[in-house]
Amino acid sequence: MTRYDYIICGFGCAGMSLLYQLLQSPFKNARIALIDESNKKANDRTWCYWAKEPVATHPKSTELIAWDAVQVQVGEHKIVKQLDRLRYFHIRSSDFYKEILLLAEKHENVTFIQAKVNTIENLVDQSTAVHLENGMVIYGGKTFNSIPLNQQLESNTLKQVFLGWKIKTDQTAFDPSVPTLMHFPNGKFTANEFFYILPFNESTALVEYTLYTTQETTLEKLKEKLVSYLSTTLTCSYEILFQEQGAIPMSTKIQGKTSSKNIIDIGSIAGCIKPSTGYTFYDIQKHSEALVQQLVKEEHVFKGWMRKSRFEFYDNILLNIAKKWPESLPSIFAQMFQKNQGQQVLRFLHEETSLWEDLQILARFKFGIFIKSLLHYEKN
Repeated sequence: MTRYDYIICGFGCAGMSLLYQLLQSPFKNARIALIDESNKKANDRTWCYWAKEPVATHPKSTELIAWDAVQVQVGEHKIVKQLDRLRYFHIRSSDFYKEILLLAEKHENVTFIQAKVNTIENLVDQSTAVHLENGMVIYGGKTFNSIPLNQQLESNTLKQVFLGWKIKTDQTAFDPSVPTLMHFPNGKFTANEFFYILPFNESTALVEYTLYTTQETTLEKLKEKLVSYLSTTLTCSYEILFQEQGAIPMSTKIQGKTSSKNIIDIGSIAGCIKPSTGYTFYDIQKHSEALVQQLVKEEHVFKGWMRKSRFEFYDNILLNIAKKWPESLPSIFAQMFQKNQGQQVLRFLHEETSLWEDLQILARFKFGIFIKSLLHYEKN
């Protein structure tokens, strides 16, 4: 029976990022098992992040796609912000998967097991056992898990539900110089919705419909919204090249706590989601690096992605507004980008600003809706 030093359950962004960090560390020759029910060949996600330079795991064998500016649009009003030293990077998940899988194949100590995980067990000898749906049991020292096994969100948890199409038009339709992080077509947010546009060239873009909701919705309803938006904003025909969809929990309660030093949560279940925006990729990179540093230092307490408490407080204020007074959100995002430097806003959203910088940003808002949210404060 093969016993592994490390088992990684779930081989998506978090699992692959952790493997990359392990293979760049003193543990590069450790026996590592990777378990996922998918063969990770499909292009099933789009990831974006902002930084001065591409992160270490950014695919190097494909064209680097990045922008030097971003915009928010409310109705016809566009707020374009240059990012100074930062760039907004784009990654196709299939490119990311391919490079990490090729890296894994170069290491005979790394084994990929395509199977579904049922349960993860902490054994009395301080090792772990991963029980698979096919009846197999995989034994190891520490198990890192990104699969939400029997984890339930509260019924009123706000979720960011999205459907995106990469489309190609038969005429010039997009400005490839700037992505649109949020477009509120009517200048309103009463339905908790906006559109996101990543323009790759003048005729190709990812156009995504995003809905903040606590309710279940159907794929057909998401498609109706996207079709309606494209028919209104485009004057030409298009073909769909790629589709992605998902639902991201927007909650500050996801902490990644574990009762075992040998079963460690990673990825979104470890709290690597910015609750007010849904961005995960960049925080996953930082958390993966931090976990391997803990292994090197032989630390025994592994934690979820640790955030400064003040950013959790900011997110709860905004999530309160999104739930109770969504019509105020276009104005909040417009003020944030209108009154601050682009790179300052993005550093704030990455939680990399100082308290003094936070206060400078917050002081430029109209306080009414924030005071209202504070008076009705609750943890979301």
